[in-house]
This record gives sequence, C-alpha cells and structure tokens, in this order.
Amino acid sequence: MAGKQKLTYPILWDENSAVAAAFGLAFSLPDDLTAVYKGFGVDLPAAIGDPSWRLPVPSRFVIDQDGIVRSVEADPDYKYRPEPETTLDALRKVVGG
Repeated sequence: MAGKQKLTYPILWDENSAVAAAFGLAFSLPDDLTAVYKGFGVDLPAAIGDPSWRLPVPSRFVIDQDGIVRSVEADPDYKYRPEPETTLDALRKVVGG
C-alpha cells in the first residue's frame, strides 16, 4: 500500500493480528457468534487468512522516526473507525507537512 500511494513512510500489515494481539488489541469471537457468522455463510478465517476467528480492535498508531507514539486511536466497537482526515492530521504533525 505504501508504494501504491507513494508514501515515504512504512505502514504495518498485521498478518494474523499478531501485532494487535501483542498490544492486547485482538479478540477471539465467542463460539455463539462464530456460529452466527457460519450460519450466514461467512467464512471469516478464509476472508482474513487467519484460522483462529480472531479480529483486531480497529486502531491506528502514528509513530515518529524516533519510535515515539504520537497518536493513538482505538475503539473496541468495530463500527467506529477513526476518520482518515484525523489520521492525516496526526501524520502531518509528525512529518511537518
């Protein structure tokens, strides 16, 4: 994605939600909800490439070149997602743009 968007900074792709889990930002769907998903024909493991039925909490971190976290947005309610402009504002503050 960074190359496609011509970004000059890296973006983390968190395969299997490993980083999210390390930060305590991943959760496994309970069995009853897994059954509901399956009942609707949703194959979450196939869709996300992770057989664990684990999902990350939607979150964004902006970390500067010195490794300092400059912005964090996370909400366990998957329906809430940070607005892209909010993230862009945080990035501009870090890169001076």
